[in-house]
Amino acid sequence: MLPPIPQDPAYHNFADQRAFLGLPRCLDVLSNVAFLIVGLWGLAFLTRKSSLKRGGTFLETRERWTYFVFFAGVFLTAFGSAYYHLAPDNARLVYDRLPMTVGFMALLAAVISERVDTQLGARLFVPLLALGIASVLYWRWTELRGHDDLRLAVAALGRAQKPAKRFLI
Repeated sequence: MLPPIPQDPAYHNFADQRAFLGLPRCLDVLSNVAFLIVGLWGLAFLTRKSSLKRGGTFLETRERWTYFVFFAGVFLTAFGSAYYHLAPDNARLVYDRLPMTVGFMALLAAVISERVDTQLGARLFVPLLALGIASVLYWRWTELRGHDDLRLAVAALGRAQKPAKRFLI
């Protein structure tokens, strides 16, 4: 019922405009190493034998899959976000948003499993992932047709896509 929400062109203006050793927006790009480390750590934890046993880390083994996809999303965010920050534009923004959205939706399913109902979280896992992925692809599809629309992304993720305020110390 709302009019289309276009991507704000100012979204691509980031605090760190400096290059270092030929790497543009160096700190924005290198900050993604943290996503890489956390993603790898989570995936390593989830592949340990103790996390595979029922009643171990998880009450049911299928709960593990929501966290596996979450950490895979975090891991892939390191690459997608670094690629985007090298030369920020709408075409590269898809590679930044897609793995983050997968991670967000998997985490939402995990929280539903843990805090509301295990069965409900399991049933919502795939539809939530599909909704998240569709929201990013729909935005890109509309953007390629000259009338970009973030309404589905805003509805799926529950927040407006505005530039993050960053402060350098």
